[in-house]
Amino acid sequence: MKKEEILRMEEDEHRKFHRRIIYITIVILLFLFGGATYYHYIEGWRYLDALYFTSYTLTTVGYGDIVPKTDAGKIFTIFYVFAGVGMVLYGLSIIASHFVEVREEFWLEKISNIKIKHPKTFFEKLMSFFNFESDKLVKGYEIPGKRK
Repeated sequence: MKKEEILRMEEDEHRKFHRRIIYITIVILLFLFGGATYYHYIEGWRYLDALYFTSYTLTTVGYGDIVPKTDAGKIFTIFYVFAGVGMVLYGLSIIASHFVEVREEFWLEKISNIKIKHPKTFFEKLMSFFNFESDKLVKGYEIPGKRK
């Protein structure tokens, strides 16, 4: 495979991943506002209180300061929690994995640009082992007063 083809495939994969994140975000927002609308009408809560309840319920915080009073609200909450918590946790895991992947690609790019010079001959390996630098050695033994 050519490098351009690999880069194109990676870009397509990245686009698909972004599309999935957008879809999950839309579904979570619909679920959040849909639940808030349900509680607003069935429980008679202010819309802000209903949104507050749905957000802390879906994120499993569960303060308990607002609770459903009607049977319909309690039954709805049972199914809402099972469906919603799984959906939100899935969405958060996808977003977190995206950030990990981006960071991993960044560091792999940085590491791939590092060039390490390896000695080729036995003599070069021996010189590098003893940190032999001929310029410093010659300068150390120059005769004072004698010019080059």
